[in-house]
Amino acid sequence: MKKWSFLFFVVLFSHTISAQNKLKAYLDTKQFYAPEIGPYLEIYIEFAGYTVQFQPCSGGTKATVVVDIAIIDSVGQTTYKDLYALDSPISTDSSQNNFIEIIRVPLKSGPYTLSVQLEDAYRPKSSINGTLPIQVNDIGTSLAFSSIELVDLAFETTESSRFTKSNYYIIPLLNNYFNKEMNNIPYYTEIYGAKGSIQIDRQVINAENGQIYPALALNKTYPHDGQPVLALMHEINIEDLQTGTYQIQLNAKDLSTGHVSSQIFDFERFNDNEVAFDIASMLLDPAFQGSIHEDSVAFYLESLIPIAKQGEIRTLIDVLKANDNEQMRKHLQAFWFQTAGAKAYEQWLSYQSQVRSVEKFYANNYMEGFETDRGRVYLKYGQPNSIVVKESSPSEYPYEIWTYDKIGIYSNRRFVFYNPDLITNNHRLLHSDMVGELRNPAWQQILVRRNTVNGTVDDPNMMNIKHFGGNSNDFFRQY
Repeated sequence: MKKWSFLFFVVLFSHTISAQNKLKAYLDTKQFYAPEIGPYLEIYIEFAGYTVQFQPCSGGTKATVVVDIAIIDSVGQTTYKDLYALDSPISTDSSQNNFIEIIRVPLKSGPYTLSVQLEDAYRPKSSINGTLPIQVNDIGTSLAFSSIELVDLAFETTESSRFTKSNYYIIPLLNNYFNKEMNNIPYYTEIYGAKGSIQIDRQVINAENGQIYPALALNKTYPHDGQPVLALMHEINIEDLQTGTYQIQLNAKDLSTGHVSSQIFDFERFNDNEVAFDIASMLLDPAFQGSIHEDSVAFYLESLIPIAKQGEIRTLIDVLKANDNEQMRKHLQAFWFQTAGAKAYEQWLSYQSQVRSVEKFYANNYMEGFETDRGRVYLKYGQPNSIVVKESSPSEYPYEIWTYDKIGIYSNRRFVFYNPDLITNNHRLLHSDMVGELRNPAWQQILVRRNTVNGTVDDPNMMNIKHFGGNSNDFFRQY
């Protein structure tokens, strides 16, 4: 399964959590296989304890959340539906800790849409909801990995529960952002379809420059004793990794058949043990500051969010909230001195020009250019090597397909934007094959909703559908 971007969980419910009485939750999915049921999806929902109401009960206090969940296939049929009340673990003191729900659903391979609605049973009008496109792969019949699951807590057990797999009790970690206090990445994965002993190779790679870290590599052979599932529990020490985006690459080779399989996982490291600028004593560079008009300071500071790392984003938001022009100027200058060193001023002027360009071409009545999906992608990854623009089609919404020959270590990455309201200039990101971006296996089905009703499309894979005037899939496949 696809692991979503580092801010995904917040973004999923962002339209509903702004009010103080709203519940806050985090959502993720992983795919596994069990011989007795076939492929299945694990759905994780983590509830923020401070946003739910704990009520007195026997032995302490507990919260109750109403969970309404549905999974819909590519032709609009509901393949799974459940509505129930979930009780948190009983708290024996004043703490209101987060708690996690795990739901397991057997599913055939194909694209689906996961729909979740949650509400605090003790607080009216606290409801939140969200949807998530998912792709279930056909695994188990040949050599293949499951998803990679990050682990918050794990231990061996023979007891059976929704938290156990392959004799491990696992509390998942619903995050792939690691600050300086988080120096280890424990993870769990499974391998299926082995005929002989399995050789496992692991590499950790810097996703921005391709650097490989030999000290974090793993090469180990696991004997095969006929078991249909090989469970792997590993840990990586990332204490020495500097701030950046990284990729864990796992490769498995069946030494009996020669078959190979691979799995990847991306994470972000923010290690603020690195040298930081003393903002309080920083002197403002007259040339640097002269390029920023007084009424544009907040605008340009906020425009850094698309290219900032997660720890930096939190700082930027705090500074913007304080609304102190001098502090904003200092942070804007410090950002570029940390990012570009001696070329800070030169790089800033180049970026400022790009911000002005996305403002000109992508801004609308209610969003700055850098706040739009096209503006964010342009600023984060640069100018695409090619753009296909389709403003009119008998069956499809207006759309654009951007192609990048190279982004870091990745080649031929594509982004599909579409405009479903047909009025504003706000083309939304519909699908991308870039790691960390929205990956929507049913993107073509959504694109043709302009005149195609859900459930009338014959091909369940949705990648070969044809409509009069609709050739977005042909454009997407072109390199």
